[in-house]
Amino acid sequence: MDKQLKNLVSDYQASVRTAVEIMQRSGIRLPTTCGDWVETDIPQSGELEDGIRYIKHGYGCKVELSTGPVDFDFGELGEIDGFDVWRLVSFAGHRLAEYGYETSDAVEESFKAAVKSGSLVSSGYILYYVADSVRSLAIEVYNDFPNDFLPHRDQDKVMALYTKCFLAADLMRKNYEKLSHKWEKNNHLSQSEKVDLGIYFSSWLGYLGVTCEGFKKLNMRLLLKENRPKSFHELISKCDDIGKLRKRHSESLREFRNNVFHLRDDIKPILRFAADDAGRLAWAGELHAAIAEFLSEYSVLCEVHYVMQGRRSESQIGRKLPRRRKTTVS
Repeated sequence: MDKQLKNLVSDYQASVRTAVEIMQRSGIRLPTTCGDWVETDIPQSGELEDGIRYIKHGYGCKVELSTGPVDFDFGELGEIDGFDVWRLVSFAGHRLAEYGYETSDAVEESFKAAVKSGSLVSSGYILYYVADSVRSLAIEVYNDFPNDFLPHRDQDKVMALYTKCFLAADLMRKNYEKLSHKWEKNNHLSQSEKVDLGIYFSSWLGYLGVTCEGFKKLNMRLLLKENRPKSFHELISKCDDIGKLRKRHSESLREFRNNVFHLRDDIKPILRFAADDAGRLAWAGELHAAIAEFLSEYSVLCEVHYVMQGRRSESQIGRKLPRRRKTTVS
């Protein structure tokens, strides 16, 4: 790719990122896929912060920046650094000469040469990307909030622990208890249900163990005290209670977790835990409930903070679920 095209692509991508940052600050939730953007329920046109105009279209958006308009599409996974000839030419506008081009045809010739040489690669649809570059995702665009200790929702490690680990443990526990109650009621389970029961049981405790490790790794008490707003300090006592409770059988749960998520070489840790000769199952249930209460209250405090601080794009309050498209089978 020649120097002129490289500079044009770089400036275009920088302007797209600026536009996306403004969209986020203005309360527009950024998509994880181009399909998500189609389903995003915002007006087709309107104003962002500082009166900046936007027009939503298809997989993308046109934003009237103070430096000039920029039109872009989100990629298949929400990438924001894709482009094509038309968008580059439109972005440059009357400034083509500043990039060393006399006409739009010259840009197209340079673009084709870059594709032929392998410097640019096609997405398979409309967009092209710089070869071997690390693609930027819309959901990775974060804005710093001055004097605000609460990180962006997608950067909050506590929220990640909640959604990626504990909710999995909670789902597995519910499935386990449902089958357990059925067994108690009917005194019978099919062979496949017994297999499922074992999977749910081990998955519940495995994910619970991962959640506990997350609490320890994050140093949750210190994180709440020094890296979260004062309103979150009310959770410190609950965090201390979880810490004391966790220590009771932490080693047994750790061994159990290792035998769930790693190739099992010793079934004894699982048998010891399931035998419940030390009240481990009751303890696991108590620990699970305590963590659930803590993380639920943490999530509520986050929602309140998002609303109070004008961080609308992070709030889940009133957010519509994406509409599921109908599919037909031929």
